[in-house]
Amino acid sequence: MSELVQAHLDHKRSWYDFHYCYPVISRRSKGVSLGVNLNPNKACNFDCVYCEVDRVNPPRRKDVDLDQLEREMAALMDLVVSGELYQVAPFDSARPEQRRLNDIAFSGDGEPTMAKEFAECVARLARLKAAKGLHDCKLVLISDATLLQAPGVIKGLEILMANQGEVWAKLDGGTEAHYREVNRSRVPFAKILDNLVATARRWPITIQTLFLEWRGQGPSALEVDAYIERLRELLTGGGRLEGIQIYTVARATPEPEARPLKAALLDAVAAKVRQALPALPVEVFYGPDDPGHV
Repeated sequence: MSELVQAHLDHKRSWYDFHYCYPVISRRSKGVSLGVNLNPNKACNFDCVYCEVDRVNPPRRKDVDLDQLEREMAALMDLVVSGELYQVAPFDSARPEQRRLNDIAFSGDGEPTMAKEFAECVARLARLKAAKGLHDCKLVLISDATLLQAPGVIKGLEILMANQGEVWAKLDGGTEAHYREVNRSRVPFAKILDNLVATARRWPITIQTLFLEWRGQGPSALEVDAYIERLRELLTGGGRLEGIQIYTVARATPEPEARPLKAALLDAVAAKVRQALPALPVEVFYGPDDPGHV
């Protein structure tokens, strides 16, 4: 495995003694992404079969200290801007064009919008990046879309979208059955779809979709067709989509039956989406052992 591939695979949500913030070389961001973990307690309302978060061992802390989080993010910003980050493995293997700060991403060990501190954290980090002159640095929410219409979340989204914000929302299939089997959430699938439409009517969003091999099978043709129909409904319902990110399992998961989908199958899914919705940008990100992973 090349060093550059290793850099992309090393998405550990820890950085030395930091508790909330961590840097990664992100394929989807095409640069450095500074992660924000608002779920050190590992709380999530999804239980995805492919999730690599260790939910067996107890977390080292459960609270969110926004003062400490802000200090950690300020330190990481300084490391990126000064170039010191690229003297440390695996960031020393990044290509020259990837050695730039692309975004601050609200992601982590659970669903970030579940944290009661979400809106205040967005506000603090928006002020911080402005104070440091990082006006081109985006704020990205990576979300399972379960709480996008909650009042506190909307408050945070308003701040986020006013500060170079983007919403990357999960939609891993087109049917209730697939959603129940892969994402294993108690939130109704219809609620996810309703949240996506409501949010995309207000702001353009990006859809993130992980297709995988689960128990020896990839997504069926009927599932892919249903997925495309859900995308079409988002658009005909007045939603605006920046694009689709189709990807697969990239790191080890606790469930060995959750495996990367082969590049040819990912390409076939993407081709069907492009044919059905030609105006919609579609990006594909392959598994770690497939050509084109980097």
